Parts: sequence; structure tokens; C-alpha cells
Amino acid sequence: MNSASVADPRLRLSSENLLLLLAAAAGLGTGLLVIGFRYLIGWCRYLLQDTLVDSIVRAAQQHGLLLLGSWATILAPLLGGLLIGTLGVVLPFPNLSLSSLVSANRPLAPRPEWIPLKLVAAAVSLGAGAALGPEAPSVESGALLGCLLGQNLRLARERVQLLMAAGAAAGLAAGFNAPIAGVFLALELALARTFTTSAVSVVVLAAVVSALIAQVGLGAQPAFLLPTITQPAFVLPAYELHSLLEVPLYLGLGLLASLVSIAFGYALEWVKHLFGSGPLAAWPAWSKPILGGGILGCVGLGIPLALGVGYETIESILQGVPFSLGQLSLLLLGKVFLSAVSVGSGFVGGTFAPALFLGAVLGAGYGQVVGKALPAIALSPPAAYAMVGMGAVLAASVRAPLTAILLLFEMTRDYHIALPVMAAVGLSIWLTEQLHPPAIYPSARRRQEPKGLTVQEVMVPPSLLLPQDTPLREALERLLQQKCHSALVVDRQERLRGILTLEDLERALAHRGAGEVAELTVEQVSQSPVLTTFPDEAVAVAAEPLYEYDLRQLPVVSREDPEHVVGLLDRERVLLSQEIESVRQVLEPEVPAPGGVENGIPAQPTPSSPAPAE
Repeated sequence: MNSASVADPRLRLSSENLLLLLAAAAGLGTGLLVIGFRYLIGWCRYLLQDTLVDSIVRAAQQHGLLLLGSWATILAPLLGGLLIGTLGVVLPFPNLSLSSLVSANRPLAPRPEWIPLKLVAAAVSLGAGAALGPEAPSVESGALLGCLLGQNLRLARERVQLLMAAGAAAGLAAGFNAPIAGVFLALELALARTFTTSAVSVVVLAAVVSALIAQVGLGAQPAFLLPTITQPAFVLPAYELHSLLEVPLYLGLGLLASLVSIAFGYALEWVKHLFGSGPLAAWPAWSKPILGGGILGCVGLGIPLALGVGYETIESILQGVPFSLGQLSLLLLGKVFLSAVSVGSGFVGGTFAPALFLGAVLGAGYGQVVGKALPAIALSPPAAYAMVGMGAVLAASVRAPLTAILLLFEMTRDYHIALPVMAAVGLSIWLTEQLHPPAIYPSARRRQEPKGLTVQEVMVPPSLLLPQDTPLREALERLLQQKCHSALVVDRQERLRGILTLEDLERALAHRGAGEVAELTVEQVSQSPVLTTFPDEAVAVAAEPLYEYDLRQLPVVSREDPEHVVGLLDRERVLLSQEIESVRQVLEPEVPAPGGVENGIPAQPTPSSPAPAE
């Protein structure tokens, strides 16, 4: 019996199987990175806080310098800032966020040393008391690992992005021991515009492998192992909904959660501006973390519970430790300020933990107020509202409602919390989206277009115009002949009156018989009014409705005459122009744009008036 040849197709690894193997490798590697990261955080905290500060405090007490001992807590953030500033000078690395990884305008070429440098900087920051969390370094390191695997094997950009999403899911799954939430984080933030059913298996496999590795190394507790290595960060109590009448009260909590998340987002943006382009922009880069550490230490003297990751405080709130409304208000304001200073000054960490902290504090205070205002109704304790507040603030802050709901569900492992969390999260995310505040983790759905690109440079001539009185049967034949998904509906003067899509025809057939539909005209089925854009509009602005409403094309009309069609903005062409422009920006100035080429796409004639209907 002849042995199989090396070139036998049966022995070749298909691209789908290769992706699954790479996803498992990303999950395994991310799980190991998270385990090492957790131990490194504990070690840095032991050195910077337990050893250094405690030694100074004991020495000051022995020599009668009580005032010096009380100020010794400032040293840990200051020393942490010094170490971060020094690391940025000696071994500089980009502080990439998840949103910048998955929606970079330029092709990303990460280096392997970025991952350990980021984790070391994050461990020093958190160990020194920065008011941030460990989840973002875990998620972003997983995404970088997935990107490295894909690019080293020269995979297509879409597959590299899928592996980045798988690595991000693995990071969250290992950190929170929440693989389901990790999967939905990838789907909501990293794959919002490129989601396919085949991508699910890749992301799920990476999340499951990473969660299993983390459980082996860190235990099965559904939280980070902070501040010590052997104890869980916080344990959530069993949730109990006393009455369905409480559900409307959780809507009020959702309203407040949206306001807190908006304030949090603006605070982050303001402090980033202060250090990046404001009065402190002229300071040397190495000095900004030192200044931030000094601010953290000074404010921490008055609000010590607002420093650090904050899981100990969350656990105290959830276990019913009494806090007054004044204390909770001070913690809320202090955490917003200290987290913003930590991010703006250059400390490395995530904003998941601050969002959970803010939600717990807000929910506990809200629960106290509601309990005092409605003493005749048997309500859940403030700890229950704290749990729901955690999910509501997290969802509104990171724009990932499903991730927040499932994360709370996996952390509590109690189905009874689902209804209140869904009510509060639904309202908070809706209000936040209506107000359009700055997003902490912008979704890949809002991928930025190249700056300066206008609609006129990208649009194409309208492919098919149909008069209003065209019978539907003829319209269908024209669509099939032209191989078009939609057609613009115009009057006899060729002025825009609506748009007809294949979905419109399918809906008409679903509600009427085939014979009745055949007697209808285009005007009776088409959609009107129509979303339009203008030739001089920036593509970054004009393309938003394409992604938000999942549209394929957008009519381009004259700004002077909004019913005069001058072209079409096609979503595929927008994406193509973006990809080519991104590559061209990388090659500049070596490869300037050739003549007759607009943003990498050969210029097409733009008619002064739309083509007549055939």
C-alpha cells in the first residue's frame, strides 16, 4: 500500500483549520500572560507599598516623626511615576488601546517586545496605586499576540483582525474568568463591522482555552486575584429581587449610570487634553507620570479608598459594609478624578475596573436613598443595587451592553440578576448613545476614515434611475439586468423622490400576492424620504449612516439643489478607498499619489447630472 504523498491535498491544512489552531495558540499564550501579569502586579504592590511605605512608616514612628509617616503613602505613586517615566525613555513603546488596534487608519506592525513592556508598565502602575484596572493590559496584550501570530504567517488583514479579536476575548476571559463576556466583547468592539458566523468559532475557542489556562493558574474565582495572590479580589453575594415593583427603580439607576459614565468620559478627555495638548503639554514626557504620581499620592491622603484597582472597596460594598452617603459621594468624585489623572499622566491600566467601582458606589448610594424614600416597600439591600450599577456604568462607559450584562451574569452566576441588569443597562446605553459623549473604548463600527477625504473623491455615478411610474415587474427586471441591489426613484425631471431596494420588493411580496404586486408601481413601494449626503461632505461624517443603519449606498445630492442627484456613496468603495489611503500614507513620501488617481482609486467621471433611466 503506497504511503500518502507529501503533496497529498488530504494532508494540507485548510485556512479555517489554521485559524482555529492559531486561535487556540492565542488563547493559550494569553492565558499564560494573564497568569504572569497577576503575579507581577502582586510583586510590584508588595515592593512599592507593603515593603517601601511600611518600612518608612515604621522608621518614622520609631524616631517620633509621625507627620513624616503619615505622608509616606505619597512615595509609592511618586516612585511608580518615576519608574514609568524612566521606562518610557529607555524602552519606549506605544500605548495602544483596543480601539486603536482594531480600527487603526494605518496597517499595524507590532513588535514582540511591546507585550512584555506593556505588562511591566501596567504592573508597576497598578502596584504603585494608579486608579486603573488590570483588564485593559490583558485584553490588549491578547490582541497584540493575535496580531503577531497572523502577521508573521502573512495572513490577510481580515484574518489578522479576527485573531486580534480572538486574543482580546481571551484576555477578558482569563482576567474575569468570564469566557462568554470575552466573546461578546470581541463581537461588540472588535468585530462590529466584520462579524461573520465563521468568526464565532475562532473567538470562542480562544476565550475557552484562555479561561481554562487561567483557572488552572489562578483558580476558578470569577474575579482578579488582587491585592494578594491567593485570595479572590471580591466575592459577589447572592442576589434576590424582592418585588417586580423594583424594576422601575432600576431604570432610575440606569439614568444615573448614564450620567456618571458621561462625566467619566469627559473627565478622561479633559485630563488627556491637559497633559497632551494643554498647559502641561510642554513638560518632558518622563516628568508627566511623576507629576501624576504626586497628584495621586496627595489626593490619596484624603481618599485612600479611591486609589488602586478598588476591588477591596467593591467587595466591602457588596458585603454590606456600611458607607454613608457623604463617603460614597466622595469616593465617586475621587475615583473619577484619580482615574482621569492616571490615564492622562501616562500610567498604564484599564478603565473597566474604575467603571465597576463607580457603578458599585453609585448603586450603593442609590439603594440607600431609595430605601429611605420608600420605607413601606420591601426593597433589596443597597448591595443589590450596587451590583446592577456596576453593569449599567460599565455598559455605558465602554459601549458594550451585552458584554456588561453577561459579565455580571458570569460573575454572580445567578439568573435572578438578569432582569434588573438588562433594564438598567438598556436605559443607560440608550441615553448615552443619544448624547454622543466621548467613548472610552470606541467600537470598530465607528472606524475613522482618512482625514481630508471628501465624498466627491469616493462617489460613483448612479447606476440605475427608475421613473416613479415604472411597474414593479419591470423594475425587478432592470435590477437583475444591471445587477444592482437598489435603484434611485426619480420624477420626469429626474429629481430624487425615493429609493427602491430588493428588500422593498421582498416586503411587498410578503404582504401581497404576486399578482397584486405586479400591478404596483415603484412609487408605491419605494422608501421616501431618503438619507442623502453632499459632495463636499467629509467621508468620515457621510459614512456614519452607512454603518449605523447598515446601508449599502447613499445618494449624493447637490448642496444647492438637494433633489438633484450627482452620484452615489457606496460602502464597499468607502472601505476600499480607506484601505488604499492607509497604505499610501505609510509609503509617503516615497510613493506619492500618481496623477489622475484620487486617494488610491482611479478617478471616475462624475457627471454633472444623473444618467437618464434606461
